[in-house]
Amino acid sequence: MSVAITTVSQADSALNFLSGFDHTRVEQCYPISDSDVAAEMGKLLYRLQNVGDGRLASLSQSWEVASGTDPNGRATLEVGDAVRVEGHIEAIRQFNLPDDLAEYLDMNAYQEIVFRQQKGTSVSIFAPPLNGKIAKGDRVTAHAVYLGTGDRDSDEEGANPPTIAFATGKLSWFPSNPDRAGWQMLSDVGFDLSLIADAASRNRFVLKAEDAPAFYGLLAAAAKASPKQPAKAVDPVALLTRASEYHGEWIKINASTVRITRIALDSESQREQLGQDYYFQIDASGDLGKRILQLERAEGESGDPIRMSGSYPVTFVATRLPEFLRQEFERQNSLVAIVSHPVIVEGFFYRLWSYSNEFMTREGGGKQVGPLIVASRWTSRIDPNLKKQSGIAWFGYALAALIFGAVLVTLWWQIKTARHDAAIRARNRESISIEIPGQALASEESTTRR
Repeated sequence: MSVAITTVSQADSALNFLSGFDHTRVEQCYPISDSDVAAEMGKLLYRLQNVGDGRLASLSQSWEVASGTDPNGRATLEVGDAVRVEGHIEAIRQFNLPDDLAEYLDMNAYQEIVFRQQKGTSVSIFAPPLNGKIAKGDRVTAHAVYLGTGDRDSDEEGANPPTIAFATGKLSWFPSNPDRAGWQMLSDVGFDLSLIADAASRNRFVLKAEDAPAFYGLLAAAAKASPKQPAKAVDPVALLTRASEYHGEWIKINASTVRITRIALDSESQREQLGQDYYFQIDASGDLGKRILQLERAEGESGDPIRMSGSYPVTFVATRLPEFLRQEFERQNSLVAIVSHPVIVEGFFYRLWSYSNEFMTREGGGKQVGPLIVASRWTSRIDPNLKKQSGIAWFGYALAALIFGAVLVTLWWQIKTARHDAAIRARNRESISIEIPGQALASEESTTRR
């Protein structure tokens, strides 16, 4: 299969951000000829992780591998130049690190992702391990630094095509044949699936700064996603106990809303990403039926296991509210509104998250834990706009009306009977209070004798 690299972008050198690495030291990281060079590459990747993807991205302009020039006419790249690379995977190689260095760098190995230009030019990107089941044909992108050009092993024809090498602290991943429907939907709208793959390591923890790219990226993607198949109905016990099986999955869940909060965005980049300066958090409750669930806390967090019985907490986030929730939220004219409504929600499961709430704090039980779902579609389980009711529905309404009428008649009868009984008791009290003439007469005779 022909695998192409589409574009590489370049503008300025990243050497100013790579503490401890100058032009010479970066150049000596490639090609990897022995264990010492391999260790140097690992250290460079660690430094690039600390620099951050955003800072490298800010340096980019266009540069074409095919032509070997940028818009300003430069014929070559300089070692340390910041670039953006995009292409489809042809091969993956892994380099293991010694234990002492792995502990220091916080990674056991790194990867070399190989692309091939249709004209024969090979491109390699060295990067920390990419979480997820990456495979040949998957598209990846990266903001990287240029390492230099060398020769790769001979290809099928026996030629030695030149290899242009880059290094990056992060790869963005867009699988060609994902094994989850939700991943395919997210990839179709340009969402980086490596962000979801990283979520598993943060299950049951509070939301932190490292969650921001995935969290806000999912919010933006959910608003654009076009479902091509029904959402997967999920058993809440499975979602709570086997969360790693559902990260990024397109799921459907029943719940009852409890509270809606409009949350303002302070970051300009997040406002641009969502196209607005707020999003909604909808706290809700799901049904466990008669099942009792005990959920362990995240590693390193104190507190007894969380016990759930009958119901469990679930949190939805969305850029927009459905009309039936929006009307009630706006009617209360507050940033926080108490809204109780049974719903069916279709959306993308992010991860289990923990958060403080009044009940858990009062009980001394630590933080609450529940699913965090980015909602895309809402359905009311009480639809006031349904015009044509089925015979069963009309029978239910008629039965409810009869019951209500019976209650009114019973109440009226009880009030009438109570008034009648009260009148009888009043008459009885009047009879008891009549004076006895004999007593008065006896008093008069006593006075006469004196």
